[in-house]
This record gives sequence, structure tokens and C-alpha cells, in this order.
Amino acid sequence: METNGCKEVAEVARERVHEVQERVADGLEELRAYAGSADKIIREFARDRPLLAIGCAVGLGFLIGRLASRA
Repeated sequence: METNGCKEVAEVARERVHEVQERVADGLEELRAYAGSADKIIREFARDRPLLAIGCAVGLGFLIGRLASRA
């Protein structure tokens, strides 16, 4: 009797794991698409306004450095 119960629990667990894998795969695909479009936008911004892009990069680096030094 216990063997059947264990098999049923294992089967339900496998189904749940498969569902989670599908959700994660879908989420990663969406993230890749977003990253690709963000990359394109950032590159266009840097081509159109190179000095402003450098200033933003320096400012962001400074901010990250300050936050990292406090941690």
C-alpha cells in the first residue's frame, strides 16, 4: 500500500517540477528579449549622445562604488 502512495506522491512532485521548469524557461525567454531590446536602446543612446553616456556611466560607477563601500 505504501509503495503506491509513494509513487503517486513522486508523480505529483515530477509534474510540479515540470511546471516550474516551464515557468522558469518562459521567464528566461522574456528576460532575454528584454535584455536584447535594452541593449539596442543603450547602444543607440551612446551613439547619439556619447558624452552624456560617458557621464552617466561615470556617475553610475561612482554610485555603485559608494554603495559597495558601505556594505
